[in-house]
Amino acid sequence: MPNRPIPENTARTVAVTLAAWGGAVAWGAIDGVFARLDAPVAVALAAFTVAYAAGTYALDAGVRGFVHRASRAQLLGAAAIVDFVVALGIGSALGHANSLAAFTRLPLALVAYFGIPLAVVASLAALAAPAIPRLRSAPARSPGAKPAAP
Repeated sequence: MPNRPIPENTARTVAVTLAAWGGAVAWGAIDGVFARLDAPVAVALAAFTVAYAAGTYALDAGVRGFVHRASRAQLLGAAAIVDFVVALGIGSALGHANSLAAFTRLPLALVAYFGIPLAVVASLAALAAPAIPRLRSAPARSPGAKPAAP
């Protein structure tokens, strides 16, 4: 029996995964799950989310192909926006007395467990995206290449 590729809707899969992941992080923050974690465990969980997101992008050709359907300019713009939001979140957390504890509550839990992994993947995708090909006109034909009509 020949191996036939399984049809998949990568766009829908990515959208549902991002919605479920963001919802789970928000729900966990509202329920106080992250607040009950010890600091090393919280940092390890955040590092795992970054590694998992980057690994999914790097190892899954379908996801990588879906992401690279966007132009390099779009990916750079998305990476800049997500990086800016993450920088705002980190700056906000640094204003708290206990910066690490600030990441256990909304909205900063979304930054730690959802925004930072997305920022890493967006930046990786922008760097790995194929460069925009430069438009070049066809080389002009030499006027002396064809003799003039008599």
